[in-house]
Amino acid sequence: MGVLAEGVLKLHWDGNIPVNLARLAKAMQLRVAFESLPPEVCARLEITAQRKQRVCLDRSHSLVRQRYGVAHALGHIALHHLRPGMQCRIRVSENYHVDLRQRPNSEANDFALRLLMPADALREHLQQWQEKQIYTMQALAEAFEVAPIMLKQRMADLDLTWPKTLAQQLRPEVLWEDDNNDELY
Repeated sequence: MGVLAEGVLKLHWDGNIPVNLARLAKAMQLRVAFESLPPEVCARLEITAQRKQRVCLDRSHSLVRQRYGVAHALGHIALHHLRPGMQCRIRVSENYHVDLRQRPNSEANDFALRLLMPADALREHLQQWQEKQIYTMQALAEAFEVAPIMLKQRMADLDLTWPKTLAQQLRPEVLWEDDNNDELY
């Protein structure tokens, strides 16, 4: 999955953050459309008998959720999970959990995370933000236009840690202090 996602990025990504999914979808011949979907359905992917690919999104979902739906659909396409004449509903909970017991969903989820947050770009942003002492997970997630939970998962996959605050760097052994300034461990 990693090689495929990196290959798609290498071929079609302009290097800007957030990743331009419309450009990638067009390059992979995936048409994006809007229609009403059930609330638990993030997107619906279909491949017609004539091999035309289309992902449907619901306008009522947030941009972050729509982006995830497109990236997940691109994963199913790149990984050849569907054949002509098939469709699948991409079900994602509000906290972005997918049914990882199903191998295709797990693989498409991994692909989506790699596509939305390219490893080198994420490392570079973390380093730049650490130098500027910007420490909010929400701000970094917004820069990549992803949900914070997805950012945390991608960072865990890459074995990246969140920068420590100055207080944590100076006194890492102290978890917190009580009102009398007695250290508690």
